[in-house]
Amino acid sequence: MKPRLFAKFAGFFFPLCVEACIPLIAAEREQIMLIRFTVENFLSFNQRIDFNMIASNEANLNHHIIKGKSENDIDLLRTSIIYGTNASGKSNFIKAMEFARHFIVNGVPKNENIEVHHFKLDKRQQPSRFEFEFRYQSKQYAYGFVIDKKQVNEEWLFEIGHQSEVSIFERSQNGIRFNFAYEILSKIAKQELLYEANHTRKNLLFLTNCKEREIEQFEMIYKWFDEVLNIILPTSKPVNIAIQIHTDFKMFFSHILKSFDLGINQINFDTINFEKTTQIPETIKEKVRKNFPYGENKAYFVPTSEFFVIEEDSAGQLKASKLTTNRSDEDNDLVAFEISEESDGTQRLIDFIPMLIGLSQGKVFVVDEIESSLHALLIKKLFDFMLNSQIYVNMESQLIATTHEIFLLDVKKLFRKDEIWFIKKRHNRESRLYSLAYA
Repeated sequence: MKPRLFAKFAGFFFPLCVEACIPLIAAEREQIMLIRFTVENFLSFNQRIDFNMIASNEANLNHHIIKGKSENDIDLLRTSIIYGTNASGKSNFIKAMEFARHFIVNGVPKNENIEVHHFKLDKRQQPSRFEFEFRYQSKQYAYGFVIDKKQVNEEWLFEIGHQSEVSIFERSQNGIRFNFAYEILSKIAKQELLYEANHTRKNLLFLTNCKEREIEQFEMIYKWFDEVLNIILPTSKPVNIAIQIHTDFKMFFSHILKSFDLGINQINFDTINFEKTTQIPETIKEKVRKNFPYGENKAYFVPTSEFFVIEEDSAGQLKASKLTTNRSDEDNDLVAFEISEESDGTQRLIDFIPMLIGLSQGKVFVVDEIESSLHALLIKKLFDFMLNSQIYVNMESQLIATTHEIFLLDVKKLFRKDEIWFIKKRHNRESRLYSLAYA
């Protein structure tokens, strides 16, 4: 199952400071952009649909593009908006991406079926197909798989260049074939790799098995799905988002919140005892303890009815800070507010702040129904902030969102034509996807 050929990509650089003198992370950044996602025979998608972030020749809003460094390099878009009416299938598109990501990152237990949902109106009951093409560390990869409820039928990993493609491994029902001449495979014992291939369960991806078995050569591919690609559903909270922190990250947090003109004069982070507080449910505490990136100078964001930032202290223990806001009364005195006392729109925007920080650190975020609990003007401000703020200049991060709000389809001031996609249902209840640039 071979992917298409595309150009190689050049490197890029990052700003050393951002507006209002708020520093970003000093750590080295990696190249991480999504190029293409395809899905076939999943939920309302019967025929293969192809979504991509490749820029057209349109001259409008050129700062929305991460340009290649040579004539052979692909220009990639920083944002895309996917429009569809209710029940058109736009949420199914996000569910397809989330299902594929979850299956890669978590796998399924032994002897259990794969909970894949085929297009039910096709009596042939063909397997489902998923593929991602992405840029990572100056190289472009295509990774995908074909599955049914019982097993992985196909799986492949290619490196794609401008004029050639290199198979790293290809899996079929006859086994896994490796290209041992490829550089990352040449660093591992051949017999070890063959052993792991032969002992990968039928219902488990080889890439997932490599993570479980700590085969480091494929860590960078797995890491893209686990750490770079983030998917936010209308009701989800970014409990598992861990971002790199620095000494002034709370100032950075404050700067983002104030940029949206919500009438908030000041924010505070009040330290509380992580282990003793009852404001964070024990189930979430346990998840944080289990998954916290100890020793990596990162923070976890935990939004419940309130909003907490979890960090590691110098002794390696977890500590929590609770976010509160201050607003001015009629006498210009500051009045403290709990996050639960703020409006639904303000609370939802606060939920998005870890995403905005993550975008400043080179991640890919996919948001379903971005208008959920947000006023139209706030959505426009959110995109405007990400596309025009100096914080994100030259940053190879991406924001992809679905919406049913037609006001966002502004092809002069807000988006380029190639950033706008449409999903609609056909007469046979099948969803189709197409770009405004090629309509």
